[in-house]
Amino acid sequence: MNFLYSAYGFDLLSIFLLILSFIFSFMRHTRILAMILNLIVLYRAFSKNIYKRSSELNKFTNLLNKVLSKFGRKLPDNFPRATLDGIPRLFNELKYSLNQKIKFKIVVCPRCNQKLRLPRGKKNIIVTCRKCSYEFKART
Repeated sequence: MNFLYSAYGFDLLSIFLLILSFIFSFMRHTRILAMILNLIVLYRAFSKNIYKRSSELNKFTNLLNKVLSKFGRKLPDNFPRATLDGIPRLFNELKYSLNQKIKFKIVVCPRCNQKLRLPRGKKNIIVTCRKCSYEFKART
């Protein structure tokens, strides 16, 4: 998964091309064009030539700003770019949270609303809140 850290990611041009390919995919005669646009989007997203992709984005935003200026609008200068850096971290966080759900049950203290993590499989237990020292019964 280390190859995703240097990938360019999705930007405004990629999103525009995806929307265009989605529209073209519903028309019979333009489905091949929609597939070609999808391949271009994937190529741009996984490209390591960041300078080239940024220059393509600048040309696109300049063209889009010319069109929008006719209507008195303009794109912001610092439009964000969605990178693929967070995908491995996202999967690790998902794996961790699922593992926590399997091993522990989260209960809330009735007095102070502190969340407490209890081990599963202990049946009925008496829990002491760490924050307010209130004792209550809970099922795990």
